Amino acid sequence: MRTFVLSSLVIAATAVPAAAKPVERRLHSDTVDASSFLWNDWNKFVENYHPNYVADDDPATAWVEGAKTTGAGEWIRVQLTPLDQTTRIRLRVRNGYQKSKDLFAANARAKEVTLRLLPSKVEKKLTLADKDGWQDLVIDQPAGQVRAVELAVGSVYEGSKYPDLCISDVQVFATSETPDNPAFEKSKREALLAWRAARIAAAKQMQQKGKQVPLYPAYATTATDHPYDGNWELKDQIAEAQRDAAFQKEWKDTLAIAASTAASLDKLAPAQLSPASSAKLVAVDGMQIPTMGDLSFEPWFEENALRLPMLGTVAALFADQLRVLDLKAKDAQLAADYEGGEPKSCKGPDHAWVVRQTPKEANAPAKVQAVVIGRCGRVQGREGTYIARTLEMMVYDAQGRLALVVGTGHLDAYRWEVVDGQPKLAGGRSLLVQGKIVEAKRRDAVAKQ
Repeated sequence: MRTFVLSSLVIAATAVPAAAKPVERRLHSDTVDASSFLWNDWNKFVENYHPNYVADDDPATAWVEGAKTTGAGEWIRVQLTPLDQTTRIRLRVRNGYQKSKDLFAANARAKEVTLRLLPSKVEKKLTLADKDGWQDLVIDQPAGQVRAVELAVGSVYEGSKYPDLCISDVQVFATSETPDNPAFEKSKREALLAWRAARIAAAKQMQQKGKQVPLYPAYATTATDHPYDGNWELKDQIAEAQRDAAFQKEWKDTLAIAASTAASLDKLAPAQLSPASSAKLVAVDGMQIPTMGDLSFEPWFEENALRLPMLGTVAALFADQLRVLDLKAKDAQLAADYEGGEPKSCKGPDHAWVVRQTPKEANAPAKVQAVVIGRCGRVQGREGTYIARTLEMMVYDAQGRLALVVGTGHLDAYRWEVVDGQPKLAGGRSLLVQGKIVEAKRRDAVAKQ
């Protein structure tokens, strides 16, 4: 048995025997980044054209770049769970838009490309043929880790009708001495297909009359490097955000509440959540709803998104809709227990704790300032099945709107605006322990001619 204790994330795993020799295996991805993608009013719910569609093995969907050029200079980056002792990557590529012969010819296809491995930064220039079907691209590196594969386009075969560059599918095969875990790769594929299904569901839900979801159809994001050597515990995430001028300027008060809450995990009052409704948050572009599967041995979050609460409900965005009830239970589990020790099992529902503001008026009710959720579950990892346990803190502003979410490896802060008398999430700012700051704002559609 191997045990890892990683600050607020605690996981235990059964080790897999070492492989006897290098073996090629398929690696799946549920996150694909890109330099741009086509987005406009008729495609606002991202039912197609998003870079993630290159990972779904469906030629009827495709990544379509959104720059004002013919696609030269654009790139996609397939994010992978780190695989050590990797010596070779083979990409299978369906070039162009292969939904039909006509669409293949009408849109631009990649021609000269540069294949780049991360973190080794080994790269190789190759040329794709102007034909449909699968093509192989192979690149070698000294035995080491691979975390992502980048395909940068240097030139294109121009389309007969549209200037848009398209790539339908990319499959990644890695040769490595690290043991294979098909169950883990299956879980990554299932996550990608769940993302795809959620996009379709989001389009249907947000188009239904009478269903008010406080999100926009999509958010534009920018990510910048931010050196960060801290730990993954909640208090470290909060302290790093307090050192950042932009965070401190906009979220000073809620960061102070978060810091006080994180410093008192062993004194928080146990609570029970009774949401006003069961309405789920929809998976719009630019917003990620983390799962326990994201909290593997080394959490790595999307760099083109803000994170919404793991609860995944609309009620979590508003303190009065979440309806937090105090518990009088004796010997209640402490929130601090989720930041230490070895989990042996996961029993029962999530645990919750609450921080309330003492009202100035004698008979006024105390307002919810922060809610901490303790969650436990089994996840698939590269080396086997893990029991994972983590904390997530939600901090609310004076109006009862969600202002901060602090979790293992991330801190996300939100900006709100009022539209037609209803609050809407306008965007926000995110700090990722992987060394990134992400800014997000409502995405305005720009039709591409």
